[in-house]
Amino acid sequence: MKDFIEKFKTPIIAIIVAILAATGGGLLGVNIKTDEDGKTTIKVESAFNIELPQADVIETDEGVIEVTGAPTVESVDSENSSALSECNEDETECGLGAFIYAPTDTPFAFYDYTKNQCLNTDGAYGAQCWDYGDVFWQNYAGRRLSTCGTGAAKGAWEGNGGNCKYVNAGNDFELITDPKKLQAGDWLIFNNGTWGHVGMALGGYNKGYIALAGQNQGGAACAGGGGAVNVINISLNNFVGAFRPKSYIKPEPKPEPKPTPAPQKSCDRIEVKQGDTLGKIMLRCEGKVVWGEAMDKYAKSWKSAKYGLYPTVYDGWVSERGYGLFAGDVIERQK
Repeated sequence: MKDFIEKFKTPIIAIIVAILAATGGGLLGVNIKTDEDGKTTIKVESAFNIELPQADVIETDEGVIEVTGAPTVESVDSENSSALSECNEDETECGLGAFIYAPTDTPFAFYDYTKNQCLNTDGAYGAQCWDYGDVFWQNYAGRRLSTCGTGAAKGAWEGNGGNCKYVNAGNDFELITDPKKLQAGDWLIFNNGTWGHVGMALGGYNKGYIALAGQNQGGAACAGGGGAVNVINISLNNFVGAFRPKSYIKPEPKPEPKPTPAPQKSCDRIEVKQGDTLGKIMLRCEGKVVWGEAMDKYAKSWKSAKYGLYPTVYDGWVSERGYGLFAGDVIERQK
């Protein structure tokens, strides 16, 4: 272990310095462990439980979000991580708050515009996770993201006996509870710890994790507290639900009706293909299939050019000879 640390001392120091910068100096320690197979894990002990190294690329319909080197986080629950909402809904300060513009046409337009920014709509505790969601709600729905008086990010879903999610959804969002159905643009609520966490997905379910854009989750330190908008790969173990903007809902593709085969232009002479049946040939030549006496009559109108000794391909299926439609045979329609 000593040899390993000595050999990689410079890269390790570089990693630690980077984490210090990203977390605003909130580093508590570094744990280096080598297992029996010789695999070494560097675990940075901080308020954000960051494990390195971790890399991923999220492919979406709108493009590719590259989060190479983004920290993998099991959970986020920093002190004072939520809204300053110690007021009743009918009080003035529970209105829109400080409005901060951001485009919401697509989730990527919102993220590109806000990344690395410190957004604080309530003037409390700096740039917190709730503020980031509040910016989106104000621009997309024209109202504030409510915690229903709890002051906690998880209260946006669980507050008021679980009814707060309906307040925040209104007519603008669809509620999603299956983590495997998450998509870019969904606003996820996590209920771990005292405060929980909220952030916007930049991709879909990825082996129990998801790329999450948010504040106060390890980004650069902001004046007054919190952390700037960044991207992490976060575990979905504490996921309780998500709000999907209805304009981001992709319509289910409608199955295209199977076209009715047009009657074959020439059906006087047909080379039998593997899998052909008389019903398929009738559909191909006549545009429909009719069974019973009509099929019997139709069958008797065909003769085998190779096995003309036998009367029809249809009779062959039930005769003792066992002759029927053979791949490679050529049948001719009798006038």
